[in-house]
Amino acid sequence: MITASDFTSGIQVIPSDTINIPGPQSKYDGVNTALTASKLTDANIGLQGGFLPERNASTGVVTNQGVQVGDVVYNTTTANLRIAYVTAVDSATTLSLSTDIFPVTDPVVFNAYRIYRGEGVNLTTAWGWKLLAGADLQSNAGDNDTLGYNNGGPTAVVPSLGTYFGDATFNITIAGGTVATVAVNVTDTGFSEIDLVGRTIIFAPAELNAAFGAGDGTGSVTLTIGASDITFIAENSNVGNAKAFQVYCGGTTDAPALASDVYVTTVDGDFVFFEDVQPGQILPIAVCRVNVGAAPAVGNGNVNTLTTATARFVALT
Repeated sequence: MITASDFTSGIQVIPSDTINIPGPQSKYDGVNTALTASKLTDANIGLQGGFLPERNASTGVVTNQGVQVGDVVYNTTTANLRIAYVTAVDSATTLSLSTDIFPVTDPVVFNAYRIYRGEGVNLTTAWGWKLLAGADLQSNAGDNDTLGYNNGGPTAVVPSLGTYFGDATFNITIAGGTVATVAVNVTDTGFSEIDLVGRTIIFAPAELNAAFGAGDGTGSVTLTIGASDITFIAENSNVGNAKAFQVYCGGTTDAPALASDVYVTTVDGDFVFFEDVQPGQILPIAVCRVNVGAAPAVGNGNVNTLTTATARFVALT
């Protein structure tokens, strides 16, 4: 059984698909004093030693650890809770960040922040299947009864039917009134988390006649995606120097608090989605990251992994 006495410290969790839960002890805190995209500037941080490491010239003893690349910055202002990691230490008062977490406002409003030691960043989140640019799909034609179309060289045509749900573009050539070649012109903008092998792409008379000029073309062509037509990138389970946390779910910000959904990465790199977690519950696994996740969509097989936006989570260790 996990009890409150098992924990010695905790940190508020700001969900991120790439940044592991940091800390939990903070290294610096303050309020930014300038607004520049993807920067943190604090002209007053000298009172805490500044962002640069310092060493006593006589003894060699480190007197200020400073900020390191990979440390994590929280915008802790309630209305602007955001997270980024440090990509460069520009000076004793300015840091470069992985994303812009201090929004420019009119009138200018400065935000509070905290800096924590980073516990790893996973920059490779894109995984799955996509079509290969240039793939010759005509070799997989399962049904081609096209006749009477106007001949023409490679022309962009958008399919209207089939079980393929990506957004790649295709070039078709008509020769002798029939579809002669179908090739992938530009591959998908994103990866599919569902295997594309066996999915079908169908070009019907409406789009074929529209692409090659109004004619008397009839029939359609059905293509089946094969293993040689796609590329696959495996899901990255490398979570760097991840630290194990137990996540306490405080429920949503509603009054009274409601159950929440949470999508987490374990210290072993596995992804787990918990639904309807009741306020006051602690997740029964060791977690290194709370992910933003995604709402159900065709590209992810209509699977929900979206962490509740209004939920409150605390990482305990």
